[in-house]
Amino acid sequence: MIADISFALIRAYATAWMRRHCRVLLFGQEQLESLPRGRRVYVVLNHSTSYDAVALFHLSANRFGIVMDREAFQVPVIGRLLTAAQFIALDKRVSEDAVQRAVAAVRAGTPLLVSLTEGHTAIGRPGYERPRSGGKRIAHLAGADIFPVFVMIEEGRRRTRSFRGREGSTEIFTTFQDTLYFVSFLPPIPASSFLPEQTLESYRAVAEELQKQADRERERFTRMLSEKRELYEGIRRRGGSSVRVTW
Repeated sequence: MIADISFALIRAYATAWMRRHCRVLLFGQEQLESLPRGRRVYVVLNHSTSYDAVALFHLSANRFGIVMDREAFQVPVIGRLLTAAQFIALDKRVSEDAVQRAVAAVRAGTPLLVSLTEGHTAIGRPGYERPRSGGKRIAHLAGADIFPVFVMIEEGRRRTRSFRGREGSTEIFTTFQDTLYFVSFLPPIPASSFLPEQTLESYRAVAEELQKQADRERERFTRMLSEKRELYEGIRRRGGSSVRVTW
């Protein structure tokens, strides 16, 4: 009950914010129904800005879990909401606890969102684009299907901002204004495709293939915006989305 209320508050903020800043366009929704409903892990393939999670909260018809860097849970008020919503804090130095909590959540029926790459990709710091295998491991251990999700904003619409951290450090994040925000659901990887025994190398192989899918989607949307410029120029860059996604 508390988790549902907390998620609803987060979603309400996300919806208000997205409606002021962008228009969301969804692609590949049929992929969400291409497998029977069951245990699911959604792997977000890339970071368009620091507000990608906000976009996905806005689109949600139902509550999901999410694995987030533990720093977010240390922010006053927001951290309490994230904890109450039963989101999972990730400490990269000791990740096993987060993995086991994520597996338990998925087995209990909660759809889970996991990032393929680290969040610093969203704030322009190079070296964080390497795909991680944690989401694949969670899906395998939980017996879940993997659903890849690609996100993207228009070129030139990213805005860099900063704030003073709790210990005096300068923290950088990115946002956007008046843009199209693309969300694309790619073909899922069924749980049945995983072998009973998986190695770190096999997890990494899946992660690398997902990274290639992200690169192909980026090229596809970039080309689409260029070739169909007149079609997309007439779309209002505010209003969010009226469509809701059942995870």
